[in-house]
Amino acid sequence: MEKKIFFSFLFLSILLFPFSIFLFTGCGPKYTYPADTVPKSIEDICSKENHLDVSARVAGKTAGAMIYIDNLVDEKGQIPKDVHEKMGQIMQAVTRVALSTDRDIDFCVVVIRDRANKNELVVTRSLDDTKRANSDAIGIEESINRTLFSQGKYQPSPEGEKNFVLKEVKFETFLAEQIAQRIRFNFSKDLKDTKEETNQAFVLVDGLYDASPDARRFRFALLSLKTAQPRETIANVLKTVSAVLGGYHFTDFNEMEILDYLNRQKLVINEKTLEAYQAKKITEQEILDRYLTESQSIQEAFKLFGFNLADSSVDNAENPPIAAATP
Repeated sequence: MEKKIFFSFLFLSILLFPFSIFLFTGCGPKYTYPADTVPKSIEDICSKENHLDVSARVAGKTAGAMIYIDNLVDEKGQIPKDVHEKMGQIMQAVTRVALSTDRDIDFCVVVIRDRANKNELVVTRSLDDTKRANSDAIGIEESINRTLFSQGKYQPSPEGEKNFVLKEVKFETFLAEQIAQRIRFNFSKDLKDTKEETNQAFVLVDGLYDASPDARRFRFALLSLKTAQPRETIANVLKTVSAVLGGYHFTDFNEMEILDYLNRQKLVINEKTLEAYQAKKITEQEILDRYLTESQSIQEAFKLFGFNLADSSVDNAENPPIAAATP
């Protein structure tokens, strides 16, 4: 498995945050940047004000910009200060244009790619969250938590660095990925607060939204280390799901599923049950007692996270090869 990029989330967030929430409403006309000028306007701002050569695109209701740099991380595996600054400047430009155009924009995206190792860092932010942060409707910590950070490898385009294909961000997918990110960070924080190895919780978390007409289902899959209290693991995930969906007042789903594969725990509830939980009409304990069941094979889990197991007997093994799944 290729080595992933590791970076300081807190440092990145603190540096990015001021740029993300600062409103640029523009002067003069009601719409400073007409709909058909959005990509060019983002590129011009980056070039003229920050001397950055970016490629900007609009996909549906998503505006984004990409820049290539020589190296994304330094010799210590950290993202250098100048890269953080570039990231903030580009997000500032994308947000500035998105807030002052007659084009319908919901999400702002910044993509930073490094030429040396073909690594990619993607930052995604809801424009509505930016407005809320600026009006103090949400605090700094919550604003940071609502910003998505993803990393991975990219495939160089035969057409060169200017060929930037931006994917439209769907609101339901944004919520699913934000919940998964929060779960990872919450349990990572818990590990720092305890010295007990038995409390170590997560290896991998994946969140998705099934948008098929007969489903409309959130699904959160966990590959976790052994824990003495698997019910507590499910309960903590339920709290995160409830907090995020409640914070966005999102109810357009039929079902929510949490799967803890290695502990063989499965929780499935519908929107009405989650709504009752948020309204404190049903307790966490009652939900677990009524709806928590034993899940099936963990083979599906390893496939979901991109691992192929040669020996199918792992389903019945008492100690499946967890180390193989650790990033």
